[in-house]
Amino acid sequence: MNVQKKAQELAAAITQSSEYQRMLAARETVSKHEAAKVMLRDFQERQLQLQKQQMAGEEITPEQEEQLQNLFGVISVNPYIRELFEAEFAFSGLMLQVNDALSSVLDPKGDEEDDQDEEPKLEIPKKRILIPGQDN
Repeated sequence: MNVQKKAQELAAAITQSSEYQRMLAARETVSKHEAAKVMLRDFQERQLQLQKQQMAGEEITPEQEEQLQNLFGVISVNPYIRELFEAEFAFSGLMLQVNDALSSVLDPKGDEEDDQDEEPKLEIPKKRILIPGQDN
């Protein structure tokens, strides 16, 4: 069996999945709407700044966390960005399922331990993200 070929088949199946296609479509939609694109870029830049700060060993202040959370709340009101976040969340769920499938086969401990310490599986929500003050 050619492992590389199977990996390519898995990658092809993932790119054909509805979750992946939805995420690509959402990204394309955001890129076509300048205001959404700018808002998302600003949020991602702020998020990256805080990650760099944290990696440099500097603590993130509660004020910085609150500012990022507030910014997230603001940009999530934009329907294009909200759809992108939901699509990315669904795709992440798919990738977790793929990882779980691989891990369960590759786990050197075997299935005996899995029965005792079984963790709940991530379920992809059918509802949209709830945002206070918005009718979903």
